[in-house]
Amino acid sequence: MSLREYCFPEAILCEIDTPDKETALRELVDALAAAKAFPKAKAAAIWKEVVERERQATTGIGEGVGIPHARSSHAKKVCMEISSVPADMDCGAVDGELVKVILLLVSPKESTDEHLAAMKSIVKIVRDPYQRARLHSCTSPDSFLDLLAEIGG
Repeated sequence: MSLREYCFPEAILCEIDTPDKETALRELVDALAAAKAFPKAKAAAIWKEVVERERQATTGIGEGVGIPHARSSHAKKVCMEISSVPADMDCGAVDGELVKVILLLVSPKESTDEHLAAMKSIVKIVRDPYQRARLHSCTSPDSFLDLLAEIGG
């Protein structure tokens, strides 16, 4: 599947404005729950799994992008949330840069191959200077979705 197919348009948050990474992750998980990517009753448990994964090792992969992710028994399908971070956020990125875009990926525990394929597609976009610049310039849910549809991923 393409990355676009994992997105819930109504969950995409442009210009998330929060003081810290864990609060931002909570907002992203809650947006996915509100979009019915998974039951709202499971949002807190999924958020804890995303935060725990983030504590193991940073998912700030550099170049202004963070890809927090988790595999969860509470998720029934792979889902992705995208947000721009206008104030930039310190996510402990490997290159020390502040994060401008967050792509949150949540997958069922049993979907290891699909989860890894999605992560690989995200990293491929981030490592391409042209596509990364396009990702950073997205300002609306439609612009994020159009980019992902065009790239394929």
